[in-house]
Amino acid sequence: MALEFRYSDKNPLHPISCGAFRAMHTRIEILLTGLKESVGRSLVERIEHEMKIMERRFNCHDERSPLAAINLRAAREAVEVDDDMFMALELCEAFRRTTCGAFDVATDTALQGQVSYVLDPLRHTVRFAREGVRLDMGGFAKGYALEKIRQMALQEGVATALMNFGNSSVAALGHHPYGEWWSVGVEHTVQRGQLAHEVHLKDSAMSVSGRSTDGRYHIVNPATGGTVAAEELILVEGRSALITEVLSTALYAAPRAQRSAIMSHYEGYSATEIYCRAGGGVERREIGK
Repeated sequence: MALEFRYSDKNPLHPISCGAFRAMHTRIEILLTGLKESVGRSLVERIEHEMKIMERRFNCHDERSPLAAINLRAAREAVEVDDDMFMALELCEAFRRTTCGAFDVATDTALQGQVSYVLDPLRHTVRFAREGVRLDMGGFAKGYALEKIRQMALQEGVATALMNFGNSSVAALGHHPYGEWWSVGVEHTVQRGQLAHEVHLKDSAMSVSGRSTDGRYHIVNPATGGTVAAEELILVEGRSALITEVLSTALYAAPRAQRSAIMSHYEGYSATEIYCRAGGGVERREIGK
């Protein structure tokens, strides 16, 4: 999909730049306010370029990617990585610890739930603890990318913006130009086109995890290596798009009895189990309340 860009200055106080493109296996939509058309277009183009770079870095299915190189070699030798990859892996290890192992980018056919890779901060290398380890950054990359887009918008002086990754991860700068917040809907999983929940974002982010829109289960349980087949959606709200993305993935994979303990490590974030019923009904249960 080629870059889509639209601009409107019908309201000169709040000119709007809208961009959309495909990257990281999803559609990315960006709405920026307060910029001249040339500045808005340039920023969207730079964001698209950065997302394509990030897509290549974190795509474990592309044999040319740095992540694929790690998966191919790290069981036999320490693999040197660049600063961005090393920092990402450090963050992933920190999240593994604070989610009781429910979030783990490493699948391990030998010993699930244990440390699967070792980082050397002096040499900037990663080495797998044993054969059978494979890294997949799918539950991390979207949140990481949203944080990057947010930083790029702030550097351009943008005060209000909305950034959407496939309707499952959304980040907001400021509030809607004509309201107190940005209103974002979570679609009902049984009644298509119907909202199951509405989120109000203001300098914050949200992420929702569960079955994909075509009904597939795709989130891996790091304790078993199999996909999770839970029927609920997990919605997480908070300031950081990266943390909301990680937490929604971790909470969906974690046993229900463990979810409150995970949330106790993340002050300022809220999580909700959303159960979509036949006929359009919805049940919601706050986690850790």
